Order: sequence, then C-alpha cells, then structure tokens
Amino acid sequence: MGRPLAVTLIRHGMTELNRRDAYIGWTDAPLSPEEHRRLRGLRIEWPCPVDCLVASDLRRCQETAALLFDGRRADWCTSRWRELHFGAWEGKTFAELEAEPAYRQWLASPFSAAPPGGERYADFRARIEQALAETIAFAGRMGARHVAIVTHSGPIRFVLEQYAPDVRPFWEWEAPFAGGYTLESTIERWKGGERCISLSAVRSKESENGCGNGTE
Repeated sequence: MGRPLAVTLIRHGMTELNRRDAYIGWTDAPLSPEEHRRLRGLRIEWPCPVDCLVASDLRRCQETAALLFDGRRADWCTSRWRELHFGAWEGKTFAELEAEPAYRQWLASPFSAAPPGGERYADFRARIEQALAETIAFAGRMGARHVAIVTHSGPIRFVLEQYAPDVRPFWEWEAPFAGGYTLESTIERWKGGERCISLSAVRSKESENGCGNGTE
C-alpha cells in the first residue's frame, strides 16, 4: 500500500493589489486589513491533523499561514513555492498593459512567451516540480502524514493539473483566496509522479463572532 501522505495546497489571502487585479508574482504584498479580519474568523475543517507546515517565503503566505494555524510558524519556508515572476508587469493591471504588444503576445501564448524580465512557464514548472519533490522529502524526514502548503494560485493549478485524479488543464482549476485542495496519496506515488488517489476541496466556515482561529 505504501506510506500515506496527504498534501493540502492553500492559496494565500487577498491583498490590496489582488483586489485591483494586479499581477503580483514576486511582489511582497501583505494581506489587506479586511482579509486579516476575515481570516481571523475562518475555521478550516482539516480531514486529518496537519503535522507539517510549508509556505512560500512571501509575506502574504506567511501571514495567511499564521492566521489559519493560530500563530504556528511554518516548518519550512522557501522561495521555490512562489508564484510566476511577472517581471516588468509586477504591480500592473490588464488595463495598464493591454496596449503593449509583448503583453498581448503573452496572453495569446502564456506557456511559451514570457513577461519582460520575468519567468518563462517552463522555468516556473521546473521550479514547482522541485519545490514539490523537496517538500515530499522534507515531510518524509519528519514522519508526516499530512503536509499543508501555503502558496499561490499558479503553483496550486500546476500541481492539480499534474497530480489530481481527474484530468483538467491548468486554467480550469480554481484557487480561491485562503482556500484550496487536499490530495490523498502515498509518499511512493508522489515520488513516482503518479496521480493521487483522491481529491477534496478544503472546507471552511467563518465563525459567527469572528473569533475562530481555524486550527481544528
């Protein structure tokens, strides 16, 4: 059967730049004040205890992890779990970029073109594959059975495209703010690049008094 290892992928909470629909791949934006308040009252219904916590090193992920896990510090933080680097387009919106030929080319071919000074999808993909492999190895050394990763929408979509039991292309996966998915598998299947055994959406609810800490 192999050794069970569930992986939960959680997207960070909303920032003010997200609210503007700006590109913020490597921009170190904090959560918005409203999102801080919302996440303090958010209760995650974990399928089993999270015994290993990993996060992107960017502030919005660190803040989200602390709010969802009652101040718990991540066992490992790494830049490998960052979003795609948007280069010169960081902090800009569609309206600010739509007249640029390079931007229109990227929209037409996002898996082959790259933002000026940014990251090609092939490089992003290789980085996330390495992040996942290192996370699985780290969880194995810890003896973990459930690792939660607080990251960004792009990495979540990529992992789901590659490992979810139901096959869907990258853009058909949704990644809600402070939401995500749990993939049930084994360490052996993860290391072998096999699709997971089952997939479920992260379930959460906001407490009526706004005082829930989301750790149960």
